Amino acid sequence: MQIKEIIYKNLSRLMPKIDISSSAIGLDIGSFSVKVVRVEGGNTPIVSALSMEEIKNGNIQYAVKAALTKAGIEERKVNIGISGKQTVIRCVVVPEMQDYDFKNSLKYEAAKYIPFVASEVILGSVVLKHNIEVNKMMVLIAAAKKDFIEQRLKLISDLGLEPCVLDIDSLALINIFNLSNLKIKSAATQPEPTAEILALLNIGSHLSNLVFLENGFFRFSRDIVFGGDIITQKIGAMLGIDFAKAEEIKLSHHAPQEVQGVIETSLLDLVNELRLSFDYYESQTGKTAGRVYLSGGGACLSGIDRFLNKSMNIPFETWNSFVSFKLDSKLEQNFSQINAPYFAVALGLSLR
Repeated sequence: MQIKEIIYKNLSRLMPKIDISSSAIGLDIGSFSVKVVRVEGGNTPIVSALSMEEIKNGNIQYAVKAALTKAGIEERKVNIGISGKQTVIRCVVVPEMQDYDFKNSLKYEAAKYIPFVASEVILGSVVLKHNIEVNKMMVLIAAAKKDFIEQRLKLISDLGLEPCVLDIDSLALINIFNLSNLKIKSAATQPEPTAEILALLNIGSHLSNLVFLENGFFRFSRDIVFGGDIITQKIGAMLGIDFAKAEEIKLSHHAPQEVQGVIETSLLDLVNELRLSFDYYESQTGKTAGRVYLSGGGACLSGIDRFLNKSMNIPFETWNSFVSFKLDSKLEQNFSQINAPYFAVALGLSLR
């Protein structure tokens, strides 16, 4: 299949959707590592394969192959995601109209909210709510640069894989969180508030995805240029050690005091970006998130939830993205529990 055909095949699939009735493979290609999961659909979906492989010397193709081999995955169809400055998601309020009419006017409406030239992007949209106020509806608009999509799809095709679904990482994150949150709520003894505003923060190696949800619906997102590698590099520079050793020290539960100081100083940069985002969201909606859920490799940093909680004065907690799945008995249970934050996006991709 030609790259252009794959792009337009996936145009209608940029929007959030949870489907656990079939089997799928989620392939999350990050900056530091590749994560892959296979989910078998059913009443209780089963994670039948998973693995994670570090990307060494920028060789993404080798890491993808190694991750698939390690997981024992031979299927060629995969669901993939994209994120970063070449993608944009907006939740906007527009005049009430039929879905068909909105689809026809999408490129004109999107031009008001998307900072890209229309001819350079692939657009997608979905109506979230009709009649939110008189003659108004709430719409989710997503856009991604064509050349950026082409590069990612070519990478997948060159590996002999077939990209089945193209998603945006933040939307995949919402999908898996909403599925997991249903499980968490069903086990809770306290009633939920009528209007629940939450934030999701997925901390990667170079980039962090921040998403605001209101009662499970997307409201605002931002990709923040901050990741765990920034902290690792600063530790390595201070101690005069290589990246691998610095990463090991960073993730230890008993890091030396001077290392802890570097970690906290670095995290203050993230806090500043979060405050800007929270202030912006509150200025636009008059509301703010009452809790933040952490995922991504950065969520494995010891004490990060307590530090962010104290700095932002908002509860932060790490969530287990595997909570809604049964794990195949042949999988190493300890590995999946320890590394659950890494697999949030990959699991979200598998739901599509």
